[in-house]
Amino acid sequence: MKKNNLKVIELKTKNKNTVKRKVFIKDFIVNEIIGIHKHEKINKQKIIFNLTIGIDQNIIPNERNVKSIINYEKITVKLEKLVKNKKYNFLESLAEDSIIEIFKDKRIKSIKIKIEKPEAIKAAGAVGIEVYKNRNDHERS
Repeated sequence: MKKNNLKVIELKTKNKNTVKRKVFIKDFIVNEIIGIHKHEKINKQKIIFNLTIGIDQNIIPNERNVKSIINYEKITVKLEKLVKNKKYNFLESLAEDSIIEIFKDKRIKSIKIKIEKPEAIKAAGAVGIEVYKNRNDHERS
């Protein structure tokens, strides 16, 4: 009988850092015109944003430097401006434009965005879209 000689090898990873920082924005509400139906083009409706933003883990927050953090207020202002400055037919288009705008900050490594219209279908709590992209996906598209 032949014996198998097994050798244990250690796989080395580039970064052993287990700290993961993410910025999130939960239930950010904008009331604006969005949709394809006639009544949606006349009446504003509630649009709810939820985002989870993966950030560069090598940047350490510094209490004396606001630029050391991802400013979620700036992100909400960008989202609000997108919805107010362009009349969207589809949440899908709004999600893609939102991702493009948020990725302008090079410290952002990934974005998961969920956009809902809670009043669009009476028999549903909400309808919407959820998209996840990392920076590599974004730069290839």
